[in-house]
Amino acid sequence: MTLEQRVESLEFKVGFPKEKGVRISFGENLTMSSTQRIGSNVSVKIGKENVATIQYSEDLTPEFTLEGYNQRAKEYAQNVIAKIIEAAQKQTAELKVAFHSSQFGIMN
Repeated sequence: MTLEQRVESLEFKVGFPKEKGVRISFGENLTMSSTQRIGSNVSVKIGKENVATIQYSEDLTPEFTLEGYNQRAKEYAQNVIAKIIEAAQKQTAELKVAFHSSQFGIMN
């Protein structure tokens, strides 16, 4: 099963966005601006079991749509889970190599 197939087989449920605070930024000549932030949790499920919760947040812009927010939050969570699976696969492969090397007396 490929990494993409593993991630696609999971269910991602995006919670309704809520106010998450304000981001303050400074421009030229120390001009200050503030931007409202929103965010929610994305539940990752296998069947009915919740296996992970990913926090997602973004700036609230005039172009905001709930549909767009949900899509971005889901894509973000899919990328996080893909990186976790990829790291686990890499670590498993490294452990297998180390185990087989130690079985045959091979030292690195």
